[in-house]
Amino acid sequence: MVRNVGTLDRTVRLALGTLFVIGGVGSYAGLFSLGFGPVPAALGAAFVAAVGVILLVTGFRRTCPLYLPFGIDTSDDRN
Repeated sequence: MVRNVGTLDRTVRLALGTLFVIGGVGSYAGLFSLGFGPVPAALGAAFVAAVGVILLVTGFRRTCPLYLPFGIDTSDDRN
């Protein structure tokens, strides 16, 4: 795949992904609650952790599938 994630974008994704995964796991462990309204806390924790994993994967691979249809490219090696 073509790289379309630049250095700053990658750094932000990796930092936020790490925080989201830690937050999701911490919430699931009962340290705090991410549940609101009719959403159970376990579902909120799983959602936050899943978003964190997606951010980590796209940061490590330096490719964001959502950027492709919109033509967004933040990579440093643009042609």
